Amino acid sequence: MLRMNELPQEQLLPRLQAMVYTLVAAALLLLIYDQYRQGLYSLVLSNAVSIPAFLFSAIYIYINRDRDAFLWVNYPLVGLLVGLALFQLPDYPELMTHYLFAIPMFTYFCLPMMHATWCNMTVAVLMAAVLWVHEDVLVALRYTTNFSLLVVSAWCFSYLTLLKGASLQRLALTDQVSGAYNREHFYHLLEREIARGEATRQSVSLIGIVLDDYRQLIDLHGNRSVLQFLPRFVRRIRQLIRGEDDIFRMDDDLIILVLPNCGEEGAIVLMERMKRKIQEQSWKPFAELSISVAAVTRNHEETTASLEKRLLARLQKQQRTSLQLAAFSD
Repeated sequence: MLRMNELPQEQLLPRLQAMVYTLVAAALLLLIYDQYRQGLYSLVLSNAVSIPAFLFSAIYIYINRDRDAFLWVNYPLVGLLVGLALFQLPDYPELMTHYLFAIPMFTYFCLPMMHATWCNMTVAVLMAAVLWVHEDVLVALRYTTNFSLLVVSAWCFSYLTLLKGASLQRLALTDQVSGAYNREHFYHLLEREIARGEATRQSVSLIGIVLDDYRQLIDLHGNRSVLQFLPRFVRRIRQLIRGEDDIFRMDDDLIILVLPNCGEEGAIVLMERMKRKIQEQSWKPFAELSISVAAVTRNHEETTASLEKRLLARLQKQQRTSLQLAAFSD
């Protein structure tokens, strides 16, 4: 059984939301008891309405935790909480404003960032209008300013969290030297494309590129020159392939392209065109750049490992042929 810290982020979020909603329902139950003792019966009624809403949301999200359907239930839940708080705001302005101060943190937790921002802006306008009518301008201005500052703080925290997540994902998936995807992501993406190709009856092809004499290039020009060359090399390849194709750096001198919806003829044409363009270009400080290129197309029921093995075997054969031709020409 997977533990919580071993789950992917997209599977952890619904479980976390279900747990938080259950805890909030329990906290509201304790709050109802305290409000009943103080004689705040209208607040008891409004909180009693929100408790089953939280419990229903927690149960629904947990049942649909492995599907995207859990997202929609957060919108009516947020609308219910905001509506109850604004409805009680004229009678209990100080108490309800403190309830509304929790809305920014709650919305950025359970809604997409853009939707949460628009929701909080709407709540700020409605809160200012209600306080302006039932209290006075200064009270409305003070509470709206405090609410707006809280929204800005919650937005900054949410934005920084998204940046951190995106940065960690980029570090986990990409090769830091060349900018291409790394070996670990290659197997995951290739299996996904193979499964998609089987479902849509489309071909999946691979193109392998080996930088010949890679170690010799390092000895002649230095490791720093080669490391500066690799990002330019990957960018040039990306300009020559389709937008749906992906680039992976599998080893120091090995780059593999995954070509979804590409048959054998299309892969061969793309391979020859790419090889010609790369060898025609000047790659300073190198006097010349020699590469070995091979292409394979997945056969029916061929696995990821066997497809990669067949590509590497073809690349080795291509390199031996190139060495023999070079020796013959000399």
